[in-house]
Amino acid sequence: MPLESVPGYDFCSIYSRQEAEEPLYATSTRADIWLLLEYTGPWEARAFPASDLSDAVKEHVGEFQEEVGNTRIQFIRKSGPYDPHPIHFYVAVSHVSAPRLYAFELDSYEDLLDIDLEALTANHDDYRSHLSDEKLFLVCNNGRRDACCAKFGIPVHAAIAEEAGRHAWKSTHIGGHRLSPNLLFLPHAISYGRATPEDAPELVDSYRHDQLLLRLLRGRTIHDRPVQAADYFLRRQTGNLAIDAFLPETVEPLGDGRWAITMAGPGGRHHRVTVQSHRLDHLVYKTCSAEEPAPVEHFHLVEIEN
Repeated sequence: MPLESVPGYDFCSIYSRQEAEEPLYATSTRADIWLLLEYTGPWEARAFPASDLSDAVKEHVGEFQEEVGNTRIQFIRKSGPYDPHPIHFYVAVSHVSAPRLYAFELDSYEDLLDIDLEALTANHDDYRSHLSDEKLFLVCNNGRRDACCAKFGIPVHAAIAEEAGRHAWKSTHIGGHRLSPNLLFLPHAISYGRATPEDAPELVDSYRHDQLLLRLLRGRTIHDRPVQAADYFLRRQTGNLAIDAFLPETVEPLGDGRWAITMAGPGGRHHRVTVQSHRLDHLVYKTCSAEEPAPVEHFHLVEIEN
């Protein structure tokens, strides 16, 4: 049965939250490097390939994505119609211990061809002058990709912009329509979901103080989902919400959907967190346009050994 035929559920994110009671944690998109390009043309469902950027620019970025892997390209923009000058371009290299953000101001999109993305992400000296200590706050507003991203993302972006000013950006698809509105904080690659405008002050303040807001956390995109789950459960137990509090050292598949993750924590302590994947009891609609609901996998905690 299509979602539009389900009484009381016009949006996949409402169905996920209210009917399926789907957890937020350990649902983050996987990416280590985020390319953010200010683009004020139409945002289609597949925004980057459908844009009117030149073939040369698309090939330049596409080849980098193929070569490096775990790389995402996002369009960003502010509210309202305008012709930006200069064009803002950011590259977030979201390593666990020392994430970096590079900021550029371009005269044209063709200027991207002069940026050696592989050298930049390898921390080459030529790009040190572009390092920025900014923290960016992205909210997915790509309504042509999914209705939830416009319905719930637009008011959340407006609220975030009230708190973060010029550091707040609208973004194309981040991932996880049914968990909308989706937010991404860079360069630390923190993914949040199901935020409301009322959450904006706490979200912005927590990141400014290098803390996580656990109740809205999907995970950090630099981790695979078992590690995201282990990190969530460890923080829930310890109450330690500092972004850099825990570092995964080993990830061991145990079979039958179980994973053992060893996390290094403050004071030289190590924690072995075992999690297990399981299929959610309730099917979910992964998008607002889905014709049928589908199963999804989540994780539960087996044990934490301190």
